[in-house]
Amino acid sequence: MPSFAARLRSTTRIERWSLVNAVAVLLAVVGAVWLGTLAPILIVGVTMLGGLAGIERGRWTPHGTFGVANGVTALRGGLLGLLAPAASVGPWPLVALSLLFLSLDGLDGWLARRYDLSSSFGAFFDKETDALFLLLLCGLAAFQGRLPLWILGAGLLRYGFVVVLFLLPTPQKTESRSSIARYVFGVMVAALLVSFLAPPSLSRPLVAVATAALLASFGRSLWGIVAPQWVVLRGS
Repeated sequence: MPSFAARLRSTTRIERWSLVNAVAVLLAVVGAVWLGTLAPILIVGVTMLGGLAGIERGRWTPHGTFGVANGVTALRGGLLGLLAPAASVGPWPLVALSLLFLSLDGLDGWLARRYDLSSSFGAFFDKETDALFLLLLCGLAAFQGRLPLWILGAGLLRYGFVVVLFLLPTPQKTESRSSIARYVFGVMVAALLVSFLAPPSLSRPLVAVATAALLASFGRSLWGIVAPQWVVLRGS
């Protein structure tokens, strides 16, 4: 079995970035809990997204340009800095901003397909922006006392998933994003937003169910990557 260092060398630069990003965000969450503020998560997350754009310069799209689809994703990244101020005003501004974020999420994918702008960078940029959005929503709900602190674990599932993939002796270090995963992501966001609007007796069971679905979705993705490798190992 190859060593971790050997497996790391066999990955692409963007996959190695995803590991560094996951570890950095995990540490940022520890700092956020310690300080009682989302600032470390936002600063680290947005900085890492900027780093991704930097290391992939020239490979942003098949044509090398940044492209309108990635521009929309970058706009969504900018909206992340408005989540906490919106939540401080009240739940409805937060809901409105989140709905705008989600609508733009659909737009950037459509633009990438429509104008042949799809790329590995665009895929990572999109899903990592989504992951940071979900984590920040979880943090807002936890720090405002609307949900227990464990909800941060739901927001960290994506980052934990990446770390686990690198620890496992599997050649594939990134998952294919399925339609089911997108639906589960939408359900999780909706449940979190309900926690800002509805009493805990209603919102907390809903969030628990959505978290279980999110966990099952990541488990399904992990199994889809690991199971074929086990078949190969058993057959060798």
